[in-house]
Amino acid sequence: MAYKVTSEKFNGPLDLLLQLIEKEDLNITEISLAQVTEQYIEYLEKLVEIEPEELADFLVIAGRLLLLKSRALLPYLETEVEEESLETQLKLYKEFIEASKKIDEMIKQGRFSFSRTRPPAKTEIEFSPPPNINVESLKDCFLVVLKRLDPLVKLPRQMVEKTISLQQKILELKEIFSNQKNIKFHNLIGNAQNRTEIIINFLAILELLKQRHLTVKQHGSFNDILIEKI
Repeated sequence: MAYKVTSEKFNGPLDLLLQLIEKEDLNITEISLAQVTEQYIEYLEKLVEIEPEELADFLVIAGRLLLLKSRALLPYLETEVEEESLETQLKLYKEFIEASKKIDEMIKQGRFSFSRTRPPAKTEIEFSPPPNINVESLKDCFLVVLKRLDPLVKLPRQMVEKTISLQQKILELKEIFSNQKNIKFHNLIGNAQNRTEIIINFLAILELLKQRHLTVKQHGSFNDILIEKI
């Protein structure tokens, strides 16, 4: 059942109403667009399934009628740009509705990948310099571009130092005390490569003290520490 407009001045299809108004056979001010819209909503409520194309057609025609009525009631607001913009948006909306239906049909058919309908167009890249250019001018342009670039900065080369772990140092101390009964802390750290290794030595001694493998003695505040095996 197609939608028909029913009013005091017109009875018939919506597209015919638009044709009559555009031909000036019918005055747009005598048609209530609010009534047309209400009738169309009632018509949609009775439908089991709403076709997107039909809904898009109504929006296009209703939008055109709304534009014509606004121009009739407010002629000083009439502009060609607004008219073209509205029509373009409505046509674009209709295209999206049609495209969405096609995509929906493809999804229902399980078509999720598509091959090209034609091979990509071949494009040839050509360098077309101005006729008055020469080698010297090209070189000058190249130098100007180079001057605008940030200079390359050579970063200093750094060597990554190998750091011994705490567990390794504990094993190393156990090996030392398996061959001797005591050692001075100053002698123990004498071969340390850096401050980090000294700290690891100190932490390893503390761990062995906690495990009661070693004991330490110091005979004065600033004297050397003597580390002894228990």
